[in-house]
Amino acid sequence: MCAAQTYAVPQADAPGTIALCDESMRQRHGAGGIYLLSAVIVPSPALPAVRDRMRGLRLPGQRKKLHWRDESAPRRALAAEGLAALNADIVVATWCGMAHDKQERARRKAMEGLLLDLGRRRVAHAVFESRGPERDRADVSALAGLRRSGILPPSLRVSHTPGDDEPALWSADIAAGAYSTAVSGAPDYWLAALLGSKGTVLTCGACGTPHAPLAPPESV
Repeated sequence: MCAAQTYAVPQADAPGTIALCDESMRQRHGAGGIYLLSAVIVPSPALPAVRDRMRGLRLPGQRKKLHWRDESAPRRALAAEGLAALNADIVVATWCGMAHDKQERARRKAMEGLLLDLGRRRVAHAVFESRGPERDRADVSALAGLRRSGILPPSLRVSHTPGDDEPALWSADIAAGAYSTAVSGAPDYWLAALLGSKGTVLTCGACGTPHAPLAPPESV
């Protein structure tokens, strides 16, 4: 369960780090979907700089949050460069074979793997983007089970925050989007993000292997 595909060896994390977490889902024809959670880990004192960097990625006059899904290819390239500039640790947890009506189960399983890794790294606080009160309560219920079982250390605080209220969370959206795009065969954004970051893809809890990004198809 601790095996992982690591793109750069992360150094030991000191207490006081924060993990900014977000999700992405990728449907695959005939193979079930992949649910993934990304965590961008930075020192807590660096949060103001992360917020400034993320706000700076918006277009002039843009008020809404940065969202990978809504961005053009050139804007995604800029977002990947902005993520690289954070010099963060990026961790990706996946759960494959996801049926359309089992997304919440896939999230719980991916979250378990992610939080286990964050606990090993001695991360102090994991912040997930809020998905609304009902779904946040489902997360809290799952987290309570992880604490009771001893999987989640009591030292790791977990909370939810709306993405509109916390620009630092946009970094996790970029990480999740870039990796999800890479799994589909377009790895350039993910590789660009890793130019300044340390990336680790955890072993998928469903199939026991890390989902490596696919190489782009060769031109004929």
